[in-house]
Amino acid sequence: MQIEIKGKASGRSLFIHYEERDLEENLLIFLTKKGVTIASSCGGEGVCKKCDIQNGWLTCKLTLKEFFQRQPDKKIIVGYL
Repeated sequence: MQIEIKGKASGRSLFIHYEERDLEENLLIFLTKKGVTIASSCGGEGVCKKCDIQNGWLTCKLTLKEFFQRQPDKKIIVGYL
């Protein structure tokens, strides 16, 4: 299974594989482990709001499963890539 990460500025796409066990993981941590740089100066506390993706969702406040419930096409749009 895979997720598409798309850069808003570049239009470039990156595809990341995930497994069933990853669904309960925090999205910010998951993306960071997969090598996707997401800005976050508060360390995932939800204070700086720099880790936002489409629709103003904060990656530090969502699990992978929660993201998929909101975004069934499994596409994450980030400001840069």
